[in-house]
Amino acid sequence: MKKLSHVLFKCSLAVLAPTAAGAAGTYYTGAYQSPQARYTQTGYSQMQRGYAQTNGYVRTNPSPAQGGYSSYASTRPNGATTTSRTQTAATQSAPRAASVGKKSKQGFFLDAGISRETAKWQFEMNESKSILHYDDVSWNVFDLSGGYNFSAGNTAMQVTAGLKYGMQAGETTMVDDDITNGGYFITQWVDQNNNVIGEQLGHALSIGTSDGGDMLGFNIGFGLTDFFKWGNARITPSIGYRYFKYKLETKKNYGLSVDTAACFKVEGSDEIQCDPIIIFYDANGKQSVIWRDKITDQLPVHNGATHVGTAGTYYYQQPGTSHSYEVLWSGPYLALDVDYDINQNNAVNARMELGLPGYTAEGDQPYRFDWQHPKSVEDKASIGSAFHFGMGANWKTALTDRIMLTVGLTYDYYTVSDADAKTYLNESYYMNIYNTLLQNKWNNDESAMLNPETGDPVAINIKNLESDCPGWVCSSNGEIESFYKSMGIRVGINARF
Repeated sequence: MKKLSHVLFKCSLAVLAPTAAGAAGTYYTGAYQSPQARYTQTGYSQMQRGYAQTNGYVRTNPSPAQGGYSSYASTRPNGATTTSRTQTAATQSAPRAASVGKKSKQGFFLDAGISRETAKWQFEMNESKSILHYDDVSWNVFDLSGGYNFSAGNTAMQVTAGLKYGMQAGETTMVDDDITNGGYFITQWVDQNNNVIGEQLGHALSIGTSDGGDMLGFNIGFGLTDFFKWGNARITPSIGYRYFKYKLETKKNYGLSVDTAACFKVEGSDEIQCDPIIIFYDANGKQSVIWRDKITDQLPVHNGATHVGTAGTYYYQQPGTSHSYEVLWSGPYLALDVDYDINQNNAVNARMELGLPGYTAEGDQPYRFDWQHPKSVEDKASIGSAFHFGMGANWKTALTDRIMLTVGLTYDYYTVSDADAKTYLNESYYMNIYNTLLQNKWNNDESAMLNPETGDPVAINIKNLESDCPGWVCSSNGEIESFYKSMGIRVGINARF
């Protein structure tokens, strides 16, 4: 929470569920040979091409009408040739394996899972020197995705769609930091000859508790199924659109604000110390400030002051909601899915995604009586201005011919630079101050009150603010840098139909 005079500031995957949007349930076609049955009564057994061949005697199938048998010619000792059929494990397994591999990339597929993600969101303001971040945000996420594999001529294709919803788990910390970047400008002070003697800067730091947040995401895509092959790896390129939105709130916020005057370097050290601002008011409302030139000087006593103010120096606590932000990243992406079969029952897959989304963040700070509510600030960047990088990896193991268990990792990183910022000011707050000064202090003489030389500085600042912020909306271009990153562990079920 910050105090500004002329310049006001504003605050500004899914989950690459490693379900392999193009994985359509990866089922395996790797060469697999079962131990073969041996049908011998004499001599020795020689394993050859999926059937048992022996000297002397071959066991024949009593029922040629049954399937799963192979025919071959065998020579008897008397030189006669006869045709026999024998059942083998290999001839039973081979059609099944080929069938599974062929069907794995045809028809519908579905993937559902749950994951635990840990995330951080931060934004930084270039001119206002403010940083706000939510650290170690934990999400419990459910996701559901599916699609359809089909062929157009000789080209295999797929359409996919996914949905995810997450709830914030437990509590985490929010930090609103207006100290790290040196503080924010408030005003300049001048001497009797109108020479600038120094600047008044504001510094504030607050720490609050965040809980009760949620997230929602969806994506749609189109890909060329197994379009590239690299050894046993099959690669599916795809394009699509991803939407990712989350909301975070802060309660029980505690902070300290300090407005500083003269600053000094401590002798023999690189430490900097600054005096807190102290303002004196005389009977005519004139303001003056204590300012010393050396750290060894004593702070003087001001004569003729009727009262004293400490400007923006105070401690505060906010038990209710102090910050509320809803953030959206949405836009197009390019992705590659890679599937690799380990054996008939196990496989791995990975996904890499590059996106160019837009960015929107809307915030409300209910304790800021000088801002509008429920929308106090808004930060925006158009589609293509932000960047998203996502990765995911899965290990898959077959439970049945059509269902697989998946265990994997996810990673997402969203970032934007030079987003535009808006602050929505509370017109009633400022005009009430203005009208009170006009009526009670200046006897409704507005021209005298706004005289640049002898007028009221507060009233003049309010009029300047109204002029600088048309409609009481202050805009600043290229003000915001923001990023969101998350990492998760996911368990799911993948099925094909």
